[in-house]
Amino acid sequence: MAEEERERQDDATEPGEPRWSGAAPVPPPAPKRKRWLEDESVFPPPPPPPAEKRDPTLSLPTSYEPDTPVDPWGDVDPLPSYPVDLSYPPTRVEPPVPPPVPHAPPPVSHVPPPLPVPVPPVQVRKARKAKRPEPAGPPPGWRPPPGYVAVPVRRRRRWPWFALLSLLCCCGCPAWFGQPIFAQYPAESVTPSVVGGLTLRDDAQSRTTTKRLTDELNKAYLWKESTFAGVYVDGDNKRATVYGTTGFHLSPDGDVVDEITRVTSSYRLRDVRTVDATDRGESRRCGVGVDNGADVVVCSWADHGSLGTGVFTRLGIDDSNARLSQLRDTIVTRKSAG
Repeated sequence: MAEEERERQDDATEPGEPRWSGAAPVPPPAPKRKRWLEDESVFPPPPPPPAEKRDPTLSLPTSYEPDTPVDPWGDVDPLPSYPVDLSYPPTRVEPPVPPPVPHAPPPVSHVPPPLPVPVPPVQVRKARKAKRPEPAGPPPGWRPPPGYVAVPVRRRRRWPWFALLSLLCCCGCPAWFGQPIFAQYPAESVTPSVVGGLTLRDDAQSRTTTKRLTDELNKAYLWKESTFAGVYVDGDNKRATVYGTTGFHLSPDGDVVDEITRVTSSYRLRDVRTVDATDRGESRRCGVGVDNGADVVVCSWADHGSLGTGVFTRLGIDDSNARLSQLRDTIVTRKSAG
């Protein structure tokens, strides 16, 4: 309440006094000018601007300042009035270093130096390739920060020699040894009427011989697939009798030995030996014997798909072997070859 009464007393002013409004006095407005078409000589000139008030300190007389500089600290630290010893101890002087004494040259000897002993050459070994150093491990007591996930380092890929060797052994060896089986089995047989320069005989004696040979094959080989037999002659009346079976043979070497042993007693064979075969996986053996009082050459063959024997008159072992290949390639047909 006291503050409101005090403000009310401050607001009360005497009549006739201007009331303080907190604003600067506004000069009276100048007479309004007429338009530019009218005469302006009747209007008085504008009043001059009020003079600028200056700082009263600027009109004070200036004191004289000498041009000679004065030390402001001259009287601050005067010298003491009592005597002061300002002497200092002498400076230590280093003794001069004597100059180096020149060394005397070594005495000259008239004895020639010994000749160098030749060193035998040492065989330089081939430097081995340095092993790659192992990566440094963490210091003792080190622990990974929380949230750290170890990433395995991928080892450098080396040439898979072991894998290639294993692949070669697992796939190459069976393919090498199994190729003759796939090429020679299965097979089928047919006796054509003409084989090269040979003609099939169809008389009674030849039919009787063919039937006898077929019956012997049926008794000897129970697991056969088919049998064939035929008697052929050429232009010089050289006879070639061929007979055999078709079927799978796992061991042609043993089967041809069994076949040549089976016919040895019938032809009284001698000088039986192994001859060259024309196909891989095939075995042949030939011997000299007698058939109906005439000298003959008996050759047998065995492969993975067929087995047979040929009896040839008036031919050597090499010629008989060549004619046996001609008869076998014509009579026996491989199903795998088409």
